Amino acid sequence: MAVVEFLVEFLLQKLADQLIQEAAFLHGVRDQVEWLEAEFRRIRCFLKDADAKQEGDERVKNWVQDVRDVAYDAEDVIDTFVFKIATMRRRGFVGRIRRYAFIFNELIGLHKVGSEIERIKNKIRAISESRLTYGIENIGQVAAGTSSAGLSRQEWRLTSPLSQEPDFVGFEKDLEILVARLTDGECRCVVSVVGMGGLGKTTLTKKVYNDIRVKTHFESSAWISISQEYGVRDLLQNIINRYMVLSEDELKKVEKMDVFQLRHKIYEHLQRKRYLMVLDDIWTNEAWDDLKDAFPDMKNGSRIMLTTRNKDVALHADAQSPPYELRFLETDESWELFRRKTFQRQDTGCSQDLEKLGREIVEKCHGLPLAIVVIGGLLSRKEAWEWEKVRKTISWQFVKGQPQISKILSLSYGDLPHHLKPCFLYLGIFPEDYEFPAAKLIRLWAAEGFLQQRGDETLEEVGEDCLKELIQRSLIQLAKRSSSGGIKSCRIHDLLRDLSISEAKEDKFLQVHHENVDTLSTSKARRHAIYRTASSECSSSKSSTPLLRSVLIHTQADHERLYGPKQENFLCRGFKLLRVLDLHHVAIEELPSELGALIHLRYISCTNTWLKKLPSSISNLHNLQTLTVTTYEKVLHIPSIIIEKMKQLRHVQVKNAYGGPCVLEGHARLDRISNLKTLSYVKAGEWMHACLGKLVNLKKLGMRLDDEGVYAEVLYESIVKLDCLQSLFVTGSPFPLNIPFPLLHKLCKLRLDGKLEKLPESVQLPTNLTKLTLKYSFLLPDPLPMLEKLKNLRILRLLDWSYRGVGMACAAQGSMLAII
Repeated sequence: MAVVEFLVEFLLQKLADQLIQEAAFLHGVRDQVEWLEAEFRRIRCFLKDADAKQEGDERVKNWVQDVRDVAYDAEDVIDTFVFKIATMRRRGFVGRIRRYAFIFNELIGLHKVGSEIERIKNKIRAISESRLTYGIENIGQVAAGTSSAGLSRQEWRLTSPLSQEPDFVGFEKDLEILVARLTDGECRCVVSVVGMGGLGKTTLTKKVYNDIRVKTHFESSAWISISQEYGVRDLLQNIINRYMVLSEDELKKVEKMDVFQLRHKIYEHLQRKRYLMVLDDIWTNEAWDDLKDAFPDMKNGSRIMLTTRNKDVALHADAQSPPYELRFLETDESWELFRRKTFQRQDTGCSQDLEKLGREIVEKCHGLPLAIVVIGGLLSRKEAWEWEKVRKTISWQFVKGQPQISKILSLSYGDLPHHLKPCFLYLGIFPEDYEFPAAKLIRLWAAEGFLQQRGDETLEEVGEDCLKELIQRSLIQLAKRSSSGGIKSCRIHDLLRDLSISEAKEDKFLQVHHENVDTLSTSKARRHAIYRTASSECSSSKSSTPLLRSVLIHTQADHERLYGPKQENFLCRGFKLLRVLDLHHVAIEELPSELGALIHLRYISCTNTWLKKLPSSISNLHNLQTLTVTTYEKVLHIPSIIIEKMKQLRHVQVKNAYGGPCVLEGHARLDRISNLKTLSYVKAGEWMHACLGKLVNLKKLGMRLDDEGVYAEVLYESIVKLDCLQSLFVTGSPFPLNIPFPLLHKLCKLRLDGKLEKLPESVQLPTNLTKLTLKYSFLLPDPLPMLEKLKNLRILRLLDWSYRGVGMACAAQGSMLAII
């Protein structure tokens, strides 16, 4: 229920905005709107006290629920009002309103707004009266969160431990045993790590996987996450795409292969190697049966390693190889893990009294690493006097084999500052065991309104701080870093994901559907994540859910048509208040023109679709921040008028699935979009002359030049003006050696696809370059002697036909450079 405080804060901001922005339209109801704003400010003063009391008092819990529901109702009225005003503007009613000054609630259906506000006022009066009955006190307008919940931004940036590896305690002997089982013997066998959720199966397996003895023993290694819901074809394709170097033509062939052909291709690739294949989080015998034929046994010491909660799955995979069952941590091991997590920012330990209290808290975790890490992350941000309260709160019966750790996890969620609570609940939208890009999550948070501008910082910077804090609190796991050291992708543990979904459902914040979406129309949740197979029918296509804010549809297969014309309209009909539309592997060819009426939309993502074009009506989406399209069609055309009208656009990522660019038709005036930060991947054209050099806030640019290099000079003259540019991807042929890279001081990622023959001298390359990718370069001299002079370069990716030489020589003293 703790998300209610955020909802009220969010609502207050909306009320304030509308009083300023739509003053001309509020005639007749302005006083009512101001009354709502004042009353919700008063309610906000009591929410923190109510949140602390609701755990043990059902009446208080019901009061908080009432506040939540009335906040939702008020938000619906405001958003509906904005929708109707936008509709009137498009139809040319503004002048008429100014001439006649009609009373607001008499205009074109807007008369309902006044009566709706009156209904909400009656609810608020009842809530205010019941507050006194329940003994909820006014604690003053204090910032949300506990006294020690939040660090200052400056302290946070100094103390963030993201550069460190997660603490590894108690598994040292297990590591040695598993390394030996992987490296001894010639027959291919399955080494299974078995244990309940949160016991550390994945942590231990990753440590084994990255051990230098294992890395040097196997010629090829791969890590694949399975989870409860998986698509066989997706998994096999993932193995091929991530661990086999293929040309574009070969990738296109892979897209057309069936499951049998995909298995055979993996089999052919692996039969020539001693390989290690890790299958993380496998749940069923069927999952193993779907994959096993792709893994050959050439009697060369290859291994398959899997993690599972089900011992039967391990025995089914290899009855001759005994599963390795993880144990719970011993008392001293539990304390050591807790100590490392809790006192990670302190130079000294703790007093005897605090250690005694800490050991009592750790004892309640019963040796479960996830519970220890989460509670440690919670207490690391609390004063010593607050520990006793935590100890009392987590006293419950622990049942071995089925631990009730939800209380511990809920404590860490409840301790979050109010602005982080919706950010955590939103993680439930991602599939189980899914490695989600940090950039996507932050853009979704921004679209939902969870991120508020903070001084001169961008929304993306605010979002990254939120993400770092959730990682620091052990509520999110850092999966990958970018070459520049930033957060590239993350995961969430199954148990924490379950917590986020459970809390979100209770707060009507989010609901997750698997196959059956019959409840979509009856659910009161504001956001819906739908995971489907391509053969499923959208049984809810006839339903209307007018209060829906977000729809995310994830389909496993991508070569069957899921939605016909009627179902396409389902994506828009009745969704007047929609903010987020995210479609993945949904085989649609076009989006309905009605999409342009959804003026609240801030995020549109259509990936792995068959889209041929975008409807011109989306130019009406003046609030849109992110537009992402990946299509299997050869070319995606976008009229430039669509883009240039959307003044709030921050990120445009458009391409076909095979690496082809999007074509911007007409003379696009993208310079009118002052906040644009991402533009990738577009074809060079006349539009570059007038505006490319004016996109001064651009951080990421992807451009396709034609083979004659007609627009090359315009590109190079323009990019020197882009002081914020951090990532540049250019494809075309040939590349000159005088590209003005040294002037791009912030550029850290560079990819060049096209004939180069010789790299520029190191002094002509960006000094802060951390990642360089080359393709079709046809380099002849060994590039390493020159590239090793770039002190910050960490990753060098040499793709198809990038190098024609017979060998490359690294510096004798060693190098930090990783060549892929």
